[in-house]
Amino acid sequence: MSMKNYKKITNLIFEAAVVKRLKRTGWQILGDNEESIGEHSFMTAVIAYILAKEMHVSLEKIFLMSLFHDFHETRTGDLDKINKLYLTRNEKQANIDIFASVDSKLLQIVSEYEGKKTIEAKIVYEANIIALLVELKRLEENGNIHASEWITKNSDRLRLPESIKLTKALLSANTQDWWKKMRQTIHTGFKKEA
Repeated sequence: MSMKNYKKITNLIFEAAVVKRLKRTGWQILGDNEESIGEHSFMTAVIAYILAKEMHVSLEKIFLMSLFHDFHETRTGDLDKINKLYLTRNEKQANIDIFASVDSKLLQIVSEYEGKKTIEAKIVYEANIIALLVELKRLEENGNIHASEWITKNSDRLRLPESIKLTKALLSANTQDWWKKMRQTIHTGFKKEA
């Protein structure tokens, strides 16, 4: 990416700010969650990193693909599963319009993701699904009775053995376990204060 054309680069940066603000639409139907496309892309990148390390796959490509895989949604919108029954969108053209004049490497990477044929594209695609499952798991723990159906159906979409193993571990854990030891320390401190 050349800094020669600052106008194109600043436009990409401002469009990235829109990715950060735009909300994913499927949560509105489920009724219990809000998540931006940028927040989802962050979680996808974290999960893709874990899978890529396990599978010894190029981290640079994984990070770029994770970061930019839904960038086109600034122009095409985030279509939930109901929308996709009725609407189509031209993701390929949106990606060309966004990236072609700024960085052909990014255009190549998002095009590769859309093809879902390379191992990197498969990892990011499945990390994308697992990121959704992380949100659904939290909703299920918080009492959303409809989240379980979506957990089951989305888990069934996974094909990579590493993704399946990671998902089983995530779904059998508690979303609050990550700070269990710290909570115990804090609670012990409460007892000392009393």
